[in-house]
Amino acid sequence: MNKEQLEKTMRQLAEANGVGLTKNFDKIVNAKDRFGIGLSCPCDKDNEARFCISKQCLQDIKETGHCHCNCFCEVKCGDCDEDCS
Repeated sequence: MNKEQLEKTMRQLAEANGVGLTKNFDKIVNAKDRFGIGLSCPCDKDNEARFCISKQCLQDIKETGHCHCNCFCEVKCGDCDEDCS
């Protein structure tokens, strides 16, 4: 998956699951592209259960307001690029 496809897929996953994108989104996309890891978590790439919008990712967002790598967030968390008003 090239960088543009990865970014588009991640944005679609966020929208489909009602989560926002943090200010780190572009940095995370760049890291995923550089390491060639696709949707795997760049911070925990050995954990097959942790990838973009996996059950683990959604659980992290529910518990802490953001995912493990701080790419996705609750729309109302105040740390995302979404309009939280």
